[in-house]
Amino acid sequence: MKKYFILITVLLFFTFLVSGCKSNTQVKNENNNNINLNNENSNNQNSNNQGTNNSTNNNSNSNTPGNNQQEKPTTEKPNDPKPGSVTPNENKPSIKDTNCRLYFFNTSELAMYYVDTTIPVEDNAIIKALTKELQNQNYSMDFLTLTSKVQIKSAKVDRDKKLLTVVFSDSYVNHMTLGNATESGLLAMLLSTYGYNLGVDKVAIYFNDELYTSLRGELPEGYFKVNYDDAKKFVK
Repeated sequence: MKKYFILITVLLFFTFLVSGCKSNTQVKNENNNNINLNNENSNNQNSNNQGTNNSTNNNSNSNTPGNNQQEKPTTEKPNDPKPGSVTPNENKPSIKDTNCRLYFFNTSELAMYYVDTTIPVEDNAIIKALTKELQNQNYSMDFLTLTSKVQIKSAKVDRDKKLLTVVFSDSYVNHMTLGNATESGLLAMLLSTYGYNLGVDKVAIYFNDELYTSLRGELPEGYFKVNYDDAKKFVK
């Protein structure tokens, strides 16, 4: 009886001992499994972080100036003029040397003379060029010249009527000392010079809005007739 009790006690002891070993082994395996899972999660997280960092670095490198980027071609040439800019000679006036005939009144002889010459004409303004020549050129000390205090405001030619209308900025009579002969001679100078070079036989002269009638008092037709048949060629 005593032997059976001892035997049962030994068997129970071994049973508890084996059970304890299995439990410890299971706990260790579970711990190992947990460690492995943690390592895998850690490794996966590190891999994801590394991939994110690589992606960020790649994006950063691709956005860095000078890295695999092509410069956009410019459409504006360096030598092309910018809009609104003025190119050289764009506003330069056109000047043409023109053959013409100028008529002058000789104050000592009270006679008309003409001079054939060449004058510069700017932008086809022939009336202005002729008037300037009658103001500034002294071919003879005896020739009457037009005052420079008046200028041409406008000029218009009616080819059908062969009529030239000239508008001065002011009355040249008010700026010159003229007698009957010299006023008539100055008028003849203008009429002959304009009429011959423009190919018209009638000239109307205005001082601003006022029709110039010279010594006639009134001018019913509104213009003077051109007559230069009595003019002589000037020879120095």
